[in-house]
Amino acid sequence: MEAKFFPEWEKMTVREVRAYLERRRSVIVPLGVTEQHGYHLPLCTDMLCARETAIRVGRKVGMIVAPPINTSYSGGTLPGTINVQPNVVGLVVGEVCRSLAVQGFRNIFLVLGHGGSENLRAMNNTLLGLLRDDPTFSEVMLVLAQPWRFHRAWRQGFSEGDWHAGWVETSLVMALAPELVQMEHLALDEPQLLRAMREHPDNYQYAMKPVESEHVLPRMAQRPEIEVGVMGDPSKASAELGRKIVEETVAEMSRVFVELERNRTHEYRKVPWTPEPVIL
Repeated sequence: MEAKFFPEWEKMTVREVRAYLERRRSVIVPLGVTEQHGYHLPLCTDMLCARETAIRVGRKVGMIVAPPINTSYSGGTLPGTINVQPNVVGLVVGEVCRSLAVQGFRNIFLVLGHGGSENLRAMNNTLLGLLRDDPTFSEVMLVLAQPWRFHRAWRQGFSEGDWHAGWVETSLVMALAPELVQMEHLALDEPQLLRAMREHPDNYQYAMKPVESEHVLPRMAQRPEIEVGVMGDPSKASAELGRKIVEETVAEMSRVFVELERNRTHEYRKVPWTPEPVIL
């Protein structure tokens, strides 16, 4: 008999999770952040998108969804943004995965609501380290699912410089939680700054050194002239588009998760691999 609040882990009981583990060893973990999303979107945008996508996939394929990890590294510093250093984020995600593995989960699907260069590197390094050195993960499959790899709208948006709080994310929140969208307060940073951020998402920051030298590490910081923090064109957003993106992303992610779960072997085996070129 299915648990009353399935697939939402935190609403279930010990008995219900135990019963689930007896028939299935897969779990979805949403990952978000609390960060600036302009004046028109809420600070919870990334966690909202990750959790709602994960819940919909869980319901569709009958897979339990763990409580979301909603604190990570943004890099932004506008009011409301909460930053946790990338290495700490990696450790937290790693410990959650270890706890799940100890309980008996063998397929852990991490659904990202937030990217960020530093954030992705930290998580990737941590998870690779666990797979390499921790025997707890000898039979565990870790999947890092980035929604922007599951739908062409993200790729189109990125090609247009729509990185953050633009038409893609705005459309998603319009579909998932329209009461949280405040388009009447839509604002953008000054054109030259907006253009730079749309050319590359890491252009929201700048580098400082006490002396200009290739041997000196830079101190990075958000550009002080940023007041809004939007990288894209939210005016192109619509709830209809958001619903379409959500529906198609959930369908594709569900298909991939089930396929990976079904086709994986119990043991790790060699696959083609070419090391990154050494740069000297």
